[in-house]
Amino acid sequence: MTIARREHSPASQASASPWRVGFWWLLSLFPLAVFVSLPLSEDSQTTIAFALLGALSLSYFWRLRLPKDSSVLPWLRFFLVFTSLALGLRYFYWRATETLPFGYGLASSLAGLLLFAVEIYGFVTFVFGHFINAQPLNRTPPSCDLEDPTLPTVDVFVPTYNEDPSVLRPTIIAATQMQYPKDRFTVWILDDGGTDQKRNDKDPVKANAARQRARELQAMAAELGAHYLTRARNEHAKAGNLNHALTKTHGTLVLILDCDHIPTRDFLVNTVPFFKNDPKLFLLQTPHNFVTPDPVERNLKIFSETPAENELFYTVMQPGLDFWGTSFFCGSAAVLRREALDRVGGIAGQTITEDAETTLDAIGLGYRTAYLNRPMVSGLQPETYSGLIVQRVRWGQGMLQIFLLKNPWLQKNLHFVQRLLYTNFATYWGFAVARLLLFFAPPAYLIFGLDLCDTTAGQLLAYAGPYYLASLVSTQFYYREVRWPFISQIYETIQSVYVSQGIFRVLRRPRSPSFQVTPKGERLDSHFISSLSGPFYLLLAMTAASLVGGVWRWQAYPWMHGAIVFVMIWAILDLLFILAALGVLYEKPQRRSEPRASLDEEIDLYIDGRHFRAHAVDGSRLGIGLELRFPRLDASDRRRVLALFREAATLSLAFADGKTLGARIENRQWRNDRQSLHLGLAYRFADIRDERYTVDLAFGDSAHLQDNLDRRHQGKSILGALAHIAVLALTEGSKNIGWQLRHMWERASRAWSGLLHRRKTKELA
Repeated sequence: MTIARREHSPASQASASPWRVGFWWLLSLFPLAVFVSLPLSEDSQTTIAFALLGALSLSYFWRLRLPKDSSVLPWLRFFLVFTSLALGLRYFYWRATETLPFGYGLASSLAGLLLFAVEIYGFVTFVFGHFINAQPLNRTPPSCDLEDPTLPTVDVFVPTYNEDPSVLRPTIIAATQMQYPKDRFTVWILDDGGTDQKRNDKDPVKANAARQRARELQAMAAELGAHYLTRARNEHAKAGNLNHALTKTHGTLVLILDCDHIPTRDFLVNTVPFFKNDPKLFLLQTPHNFVTPDPVERNLKIFSETPAENELFYTVMQPGLDFWGTSFFCGSAAVLRREALDRVGGIAGQTITEDAETTLDAIGLGYRTAYLNRPMVSGLQPETYSGLIVQRVRWGQGMLQIFLLKNPWLQKNLHFVQRLLYTNFATYWGFAVARLLLFFAPPAYLIFGLDLCDTTAGQLLAYAGPYYLASLVSTQFYYREVRWPFISQIYETIQSVYVSQGIFRVLRRPRSPSFQVTPKGERLDSHFISSLSGPFYLLLAMTAASLVGGVWRWQAYPWMHGAIVFVMIWAILDLLFILAALGVLYEKPQRRSEPRASLDEEIDLYIDGRHFRAHAVDGSRLGIGLELRFPRLDASDRRRVLALFREAATLSLAFADGKTLGARIENRQWRNDRQSLHLGLAYRFADIRDERYTVDLAFGDSAHLQDNLDRRHQGKSILGALAHIAVLALTEGSKNIGWQLRHMWERASRAWSGLLHRRKTKELA
């Protein structure tokens, strides 16, 4: 049988070659070099800059009207690159030749040079963004003949360390029921929490927990049709676990899934044919699709309205990297060729980002990588800020380790662009240091009076304004559907302190970091402030003080009003980002540990023999959310409806394909319009087939996952996003501060009461 499928959206291969695109880039450098050095008056510079900015904006609005596969888009991209680089190079030529504050004392000179270095770093990152997105490559899955006897065999590896078995269970269920000949793939639970080392721990409590975990996972494997595998010792973390499994298995291909990444039923039929068609293909990576919010989305309450943070990387940047032959292994949701793994010595373990390191090793042996932009897993995000930081620090440290320990410029068989982009993978994480240093710039000027830039308001308007506006327009051009303006600054802010610390630790001791597992499936039962909040209160106080200093400076130095206004606007933006970060650090309750995906289908609901038509809005392995419409009900009617559902003795669900399931009501609530009732139902399983059905219902259809992403791919204007983030910062950030003030007052009250009690006791004595 050949799997035939209708693509969710048309996909096309990029028509241009990497070398042709590179040629146009090089050709554009000559007129740019002439343009940036033209000796023009300030008025002429302003006129030219805003003319270019206007043309850039027109190209952006034109791009909004074009279909995604339009042949005009590559030329619009080239115009965008040329125009924005012209404004950027012009700005930095001016900064380098006219603005460095060398005549204002040693402190101002050093601070000004540091700010200039940070700006240069930002421009280099900006150029890399253009380079990566020059010509994204969109691949279409080849057809797959499931009756072909030469289909490669596949080992499905699901490594696990300390995750709760309930997190692992839906992944194993889904993995064992993928569409592929049953004798051609094997699912393996790779348990690093039940090793001999852990089961024989000197601490009897830890040893018993490891034995109990091993028994649970062995029973799960036997029940679900998977295989259980562990090893003697926990050496080399995840890489060691995977490499041990490679010595015990023999599949031609290896699919690696994180234990919380539930695959769709069509994962293998969409990915395996790529390897049949290209014998030198080492890796096919697919997106990491998440169905739970990260701490930013959850604590700022934007999960349902904003595109996910990872969408920029997986929807835009990975296809761009694929064009240059540099898409890389991301640790999960990827298929790898065993032959290539054997040749490179298995999954690399010299750094803590074993995935990207392994890709570099394989490319060095002449293998190729590819990226399929089709969501085919449903995963869990880190639930807490501390969990997110563990993950991001590991990524940043690992990428820097790769550059320091396996310098891509010294590797064989990499072409120039691959070396360049692997350098960018490491330097990208410098954003944390840059963001932290930028927070200190407004206080340096407004409080301490350091002259960071020798300029005037007119020059800022002629050079800085067009460049920074062009950066915003360019970002919107590439990322409008997958990233709101300014949301990146919030993510950068919350990572700045701790990722910077991690980077400096690697620079001091490149081999020092150890692999830390990202916590998943946590339950948060109450509001609390993250224990990592301290540095952000200091940043808030410093930025607020700079605004006070700015008001004083405005009155004391009337001839500097232009520069003061510019820096105070900068400080206000910083204040909003820090307040938003504090909103993220005010952790909200999280009581679901099971991933829950959006659904959109009609279901028949039977309660004590009465029939209702319901709409399924979300579902998980264990339950489903339904909406029932009851228009034109008054208050007494609503009470009767609630009583009916509260007192129901029997309840069953009938799906469109004829499947029926029993359920019980967990919660019921009228929506704000008072015309629709939300029901939260828990399934009643008759046997394992019912559980398999619910996993497939929620997570089995990749086209449905794509629909869910498309609904969130809603762009926002620059001003609209800024206004929205300002509201979030003021509302959610104030909750953090209010919580702290209440607890400080309570602690002070208790301390005062204790003092009075001790004094009174002493007087009585």
